[in-house]
Amino acid sequence: MHQAASHGAALTVTAIFMLALSYATGFATLPTELERTQRCHLERTYKMIGYNCANLNLKEIPQWLKTNLEILDLSFNRIRDLNGQSFARYGSVKYLYLFENMIQNIEEGTFSELTNLEAIDLSFNALKSVPLEIFQLPVLRNLYVGHNALYDLEADLSALQKPVKAPLQVLSFPDCRLQRLPDFGILPDLWQLNISSNPMKELTLYQFSPMCNLKSVDLNNTQVPSCACQVLTSELILRGTTVKYPPLSCIPMTVTEQDRCKADFQSKSEKMSEEEFYAYQQCMDVRKSRKLDTEAKATWMTISGVVALCIVLFAIILYCLHRRNARKMKASRRNKKQQVMNNINRVIVPPSPAPEVPVETTKSEKLLSDCD
Repeated sequence: MHQAASHGAALTVTAIFMLALSYATGFATLPTELERTQRCHLERTYKMIGYNCANLNLKEIPQWLKTNLEILDLSFNRIRDLNGQSFARYGSVKYLYLFENMIQNIEEGTFSELTNLEAIDLSFNALKSVPLEIFQLPVLRNLYVGHNALYDLEADLSALQKPVKAPLQVLSFPDCRLQRLPDFGILPDLWQLNISSNPMKELTLYQFSPMCNLKSVDLNNTQVPSCACQVLTSELILRGTTVKYPPLSCIPMTVTEQDRCKADFQSKSEKMSEEEFYAYQQCMDVRKSRKLDTEAKATWMTISGVVALCIVLFAIILYCLHRRNARKMKASRRNKKQQVMNNINRVIVPPSPAPEVPVETTKSEKLLSDCD
């Protein structure tokens, strides 16, 4: 009895110690938590098949899920490496969440087969760059890579095929150790950009020229030189871009200091003015071309609809005429048939002949009349 009590007390103390350690460090976990069943939950969101595999201590991508899944949440796990077989079975996935993992290595070709991917979140990992194949996905609109030390991104972008195929609309790179805005080439669809909490040593309007449709840029806690920040902010506002949470260095200064900043900025950007104009004009040309294509398609759709409507109306008119002629012919045949039936049913009675009078009676009557 004493030994059993001592053994139970020892287990209790051990469990309490592990629990305290888990709260203190945030990494230690109880054996029951580590040994719990690691199963993803099937969910349906907006009529799409999805799997919730978040916070299951997964170290690799599960391969037993339905292949037609469209949403895959693998956040808050312990995944370190991704390879070409990680998502080979899941070519239909549209929304992929991989934030809060330990991803360090991504083999080339890992995402190349995800041609239906519309959004991917790789935030809060250990990445040093972004796989270039992501920028060639045909329908990718949202890319989140925040809170990664992307020291190798600028060098890797020199091999990026431009213009990119991905119709990117939202780019999020907060706290990525960026010293200048990454050059992704022409991004005519991009309307939201987040580059907050980055030590930007160089940030000019020229770097925003390929983003001619930019509507919002987040500069919260971004380290930008005072003059460059002020000139950039004012120019972006003139373009119709909303600057969210500008740094304190962008607070308007005196008129004299503003003029000095603008003069300094213009002298430095004279050599880049032609390139800046060319990049911006190229971006606008792409948008105008798409707009013309859309208008042309709309025009052809209208013409096709009018032609189809005319054909339908003509067919309806022909059908109505055919029905009217058919009714007339049917009525005519009915009348003729009625006449024939009347002729058949009519009884023709011949006139009765006059009765013959005997000759003797006639003569005797004549004699009697003479006597009278």
